[in-house]
Amino acid sequence: MEQDRSSQSRPPHVLVFPFPIQGHINSMIKLAELLAIAGFKLTFLNSHHNRERLVKFNNIAAHSERYPGFQFKTITDGLPLDHPRSGNWFLDMSEDTMELKMKESLREVLVNSSPPVDCIIGDGFLSFDLDVAKELGIPIIFFSYQQSS
Repeated sequence: MEQDRSSQSRPPHVLVFPFPIQGHINSMIKLAELLAIAGFKLTFLNSHHNRERLVKFNNIAAHSERYPGFQFKTITDGLPLDHPRSGNWFLDMSEDTMELKMKESLREVLVNSSPPVDCIIGDGFLSFDLDVAKELGIPIIFFSYQQSS
């Protein structure tokens, strides 16, 4: 990816995109916070449903105060808005549904991002974000975590 001159005078812009279930979201928010502390501009891309859960149960509004370059953006997770999303709801999300719905939304966020995204940190459970990153010439890093027992 060719860098323009303006990118040299601004902090790197990283888009963090977790698999839309709570354990993945929590881990990737922590990673995003560490990058924000280091001076990166962060866009945390999440599903509409999970964004509402974060607003309801966490103080995500404090992120913009604590980390001035931290912003949240949302896209669809591919399920209807009235889906209960309880228990193992993510099993209702086929890879085809996720890819069909989320891939285009991800592309749109990346194309319209200002400043442009310099790097994507994707979830190791997703694969379609690699296709979008390659198409747009944006480097991508896959993040995977292990739960402690």
